[in-house]
Amino acid sequence: MNRGRRFRLPKDHKAFYGDRLILDHYHCLTIQRKRECAPKAILYLFGGGMVIGPDQGDVKTARDLAARSGSDCWLPFYPLCTDHYITETYEMVFQCYKEMAGIYGAKQVSVVGFSSGGALAVGIPLHNNALGRPVEMPRQVIACSPGSLPASRGEWERMRQLNGRDILVDIALMKSEREIMTKGQEVPAYMLSGTKGDFTGLPPLHFYYGGDELLSALAESYVGVCKAADVPYTMTVAPGMCHCYAMVPWFPEGRAAYLEIVERLR
Repeated sequence: MNRGRRFRLPKDHKAFYGDRLILDHYHCLTIQRKRECAPKAILYLFGGGMVIGPDQGDVKTARDLAARSGSDCWLPFYPLCTDHYITETYEMVFQCYKEMAGIYGAKQVSVVGFSSGGALAVGIPLHNNALGRPVEMPRQVIACSPGSLPASRGEWERMRQLNGRDILVDIALMKSEREIMTKGQEVPAYMLSGTKGDFTGLPPLHFYYGGDELLSALAESYVGVCKAADVPYTMTVAPGMCHCYAMVPWFPEGRAAYLEIVERLR
């Protein structure tokens, strides 16, 4: 499944690419428009349910977001839960963010994620709080269709109601993801259900959901925790749209959402 998704440096000349090793052995693709660092950067977190790695589409999107926003971009090939615990995924991605904060300054780093990567994007500042906030919070978090296990009966019920309209994600995945991510081990609740973390002092959060995807059942809960912690946020639930619609530019709504994300990154 991931044989063709292993790390390799792109051979095109559309950017300056680098291979930065995180924790001595995990690859992180760095993308720069110039040899010298840009004044700001994007931490790009791919989706795939924690079991599928990034493809060339992710590289293209990361490069495009960087070019359009005048940023550098780091795309970590984080450890997947096929062979690792979700705690190891968080350890690698947080170290990546920590190193970016050291180079660019935390307030110049935007964290962007799609699907399971969106869950990680929200989870990184929560993890920072859980660790006692060893690093300053990032500039912002942009989460497109962030995955999260339902944490209440209400969320499960809303997902069941949406399941027949979702063309990409089935509720059965929600029932298997816990075992995939934990393998039976105890892990912090926020690594499974994003609304269960400490939102104190989080940076602005920008959420994008398709109105016909079952994960939009979590939108109400995210709004609730943001309001309770006085966290600045925007919540877009696009009627009739699918999972990660912002990555589907042939939909006018998807194109508009993508361009809005670019503007947020500038």
